[in-house]
This record gives sequence, C-alpha cells and structure tokens, in this order.
Amino acid sequence: TMASSRLGFRLAACLLRISEARRKYIVENIATAALLERNGQKYPEVSTFSIFSDQDYIRSVITVTASINELVDRPSKAC
Repeated sequence: TMASSRLGFRLAACLLRISEARRKYIVENIATAALLERNGQKYPEVSTFSIFSDQDYIRSVITVTASINELVDRPSKAC
C-alpha cells in the first residue's frame, strides 16, 4: 500500500503476558527467547519493544515487534 511504502515497512506487535514479575532474570530470559529462532540465531527485524512488570500482581507484559514481511517469510513462529 502507499502508506507502507512511505514508511519503509509495517510492524506487527505481539504481547506476551506471563505470571512472573519478581525475578527479573526470568522475564528478561523470556524476552530474549522470543527474539530467537529454534537454532538460537536472532530473527532479523524482530525486537523487544517494551517490558512492563507489575510487582503487586506478579505479572509482566513483554511487547515484541516484527516487520510484517518477516512474519510472512517465517510463519513457524507466530504470536
């Protein structure tokens, strides 16, 4: 579309909601794992947009973004 060509690429976001907030290393490990292929290589054009942890409710939300083209080319790891 015209809008996507002006911006260069379109993004999709996936929200990962987990029941963990007190052990920061676990939340960070999950965020890192979301960026990796099965062989351990990082997906190109995929990144962690934000991590929000709520200590009171013991939950975290990790937002992972990817280009639409990356998701179409690699449907094996969909959100």
